Amino acid sequence: MNRWTVHRRLRFVALAALLLGLNACRSREPVETEVEVRSIGFDSVSHSPVVVLQDHDRRRALPIWIGSTEAQAIAAQLEGVTPPRPMTHDLMKSILDGTGVVFKKVVIGEVKENTYFAHIHLDSGRKHLEFDSRPSDAIALALRFQSPIFVTTTLLKGDNGVDLMRQVNNGSTTTINGVTVQNLTDELADYFSLPPGRGVLVAEVHDRDGNELQRGDVILSVDGKEITGIGDFENKMRGVERGKRANLSVQRGSKEVQVHFDSPRG
Repeated sequence: MNRWTVHRRLRFVALAALLLGLNACRSREPVETEVEVRSIGFDSVSHSPVVVLQDHDRRRALPIWIGSTEAQAIAAQLEGVTPPRPMTHDLMKSILDGTGVVFKKVVIGEVKENTYFAHIHLDSGRKHLEFDSRPSDAIALALRFQSPIFVTTTLLKGDNGVDLMRQVNNGSTTTINGVTVQNLTDELADYFSLPPGRGVLVAEVHDRDGNELQRGDVILSVDGKEITGIGDFENKMRGVERGKRANLSVQRGSKEVQVHFDSPRG
């Protein structure tokens, strides 16, 4: 084998290795997924507080059961309530701010025997600091610092996570004016703290131009009339006068908002 043949083969091997590496990078899932606090509610069975985290695409969610004190601390921050005297998490924020420590992020990494484990990442300016924490305390602090919250992707997509789009491909959907809605399963109804048979879930928004609905919204009523499923939603939207806009009552996170939606086209 001459030198030119060896050289060409080496170049081919190097190129193949590079392409394999690039393909592996493209296909590799992120280790962590950034999430946001969707809501604070109560488990309908245990009546314990639950904080619900969801990814920014509103496709996966992770409910975590927490203590009542931590639930109050998270809810107060979400609602913009300032206590007359600093509570524990407010005090911790003041101390960290006063010492110049930067609150970087929170990572909820694993669950063992129904107990979730989180880590708080700080930067003192000289070194990176990492502390073990309960997820509830970590979330309450991250909200006060407006810092990102992450969940390991394997945990979010595991058995403890909720697939918000599970029903999209099973025939229980309808699309109106570029918005696909689906019926709520009992599991999803419990996740949204709704009684079974009430509301429809916005699974996808295809036409965003002038559309006020968002993926993950739950449509509760049309012009003040409650919705019981996609068939009921279709019928009530057909009853809206052509060219008019219906007033939808929508559950978005922990709040109920009013959204306008055009009557069906054609």
